[in-house]
Amino acid sequence: MIDKREFKPRKRKSAFRDASFIVIATEDEYTERQYFLDFISPKYYRNPRVHVEVLKRKTHASSPKHVMDALNKFRHDYRLKDYDELWMIIDRDKWTRKELSDVAAKCVQKGYSLSVSNPCFELWLLLHIKSIDEYTSNEKSNLEKNQKVNGNRTLLEQEISDILGSYNKSNLDTSKFLPKVEYAIEQARQLDTNPGQRWPISLRTRVYRLAERIISD
Repeated sequence: MIDKREFKPRKRKSAFRDASFIVIATEDEYTERQYFLDFISPKYYRNPRVHVEVLKRKTHASSPKHVMDALNKFRHDYRLKDYDELWMIIDRDKWTRKELSDVAAKCVQKGYSLSVSNPCFELWLLLHIKSIDEYTSNEKSNLEKNQKVNGNRTLLEQEISDILGSYNKSNLDTSKFLPKVEYAIEQARQLDTNPGQRWPISLRTRVYRLAERIISD
């Protein structure tokens, strides 16, 4: 039987026919998605040479497999070009080494870019608002462990809240972060002392790589 999906029309939206795509699938449907939606707004870093698509998933499941499924569906539905990029944004703290190894291997096979934060996306946010050099080695170790310290709030969430006066994952105030994204990129790049690793195995975040691509393309 012929697979009818092979004959499904795949159209590149006319408004973006000549722009390159950066397609982002995030693990978190609130914090990370809101951050990138505001990142590409005219107020901050809208780039006329690139169209950034931040995918909204139809499921609340957040495993790396479900994040990748969102990219797979987009690639199937649209005619992408060689210079288009598909990015997975996930956290280290929720998944086993085997799960991360499997998803990293699949990203290589499919040509997807993988951006992992260790322990989580809040590290990337923290780098916007405080120098990581202000923390002692013991404090950095505790940030990497990121244990619960205040009810359901993790140490990184509490740290951001202490610095800013508040922090709401479900309703992120990106104005506290996005004006300082170049500072976050600089700090994250300096932290990434083993860039050849498939994902950071200590207190690191690779979100800076995606931020650089959006700004510089």
